Amino acid sequence: MSASPVSQLIPVIVIVFLLVWITVRRTYAIATGTPYREARLFGLVGIWTLFFALFGASTLDLALAAWGDLALVLVAPYAGIVVAAALLAAPRVQRLATFERRADGQLYYRLPAFVPVISTALFLVRLTAEIVLFGVTAFSSFTPPSNVSAGSLFVLIAFDLLYGGSVGLLIGRALGVRAGFRASQAAPLPSP
Repeated sequence: MSASPVSQLIPVIVIVFLLVWITVRRTYAIATGTPYREARLFGLVGIWTLFFALFGASTLDLALAAWGDLALVLVAPYAGIVVAAALLAAPRVQRLATFERRADGQLYYRLPAFVPVISTALFLVRLTAEIVLFGVTAFSSFTPPSNVSAGSLFVLIAFDLLYGGSVGLLIGRALGVRAGFRASQAAPLPSP
């Protein structure tokens, strides 16, 4: 007896709910000011990078089955999009980040909130593409189909690259905030 379509959707709904909830909280915190902690800053980046690595490995596995060793060509653009987005975002974020020491004595930083929103939206687009192309069963069982059409594979690759760009933006955000923090240590900070 197979599981009902509704019960197969439960893991997807839980993941989407948690990601949207985390994103709303982080976006609000970043826009209003959040304590500067490098572990938290880079921890979030680590989670999104892990998601990207899992999506990329899944797509690469499908591409290897469809195209053989020729699929290894995908590794360069996957890594390149992340590095390029991080390099482009870091200096801009460093200029946008504002730091202040608040009454509790902690150093807080603020940024415009678009990066976490973009990252989550592109993650959800990639997740939706996988569910639409392969069905909920493939997602909930973590086993994509063994044979995929070339069109479906190209769609996954395109969405992976978009999501990789958003991961690069998050990495650039973390690097830019850290660089801004280091620069702020050399200059006096404004009080609230």
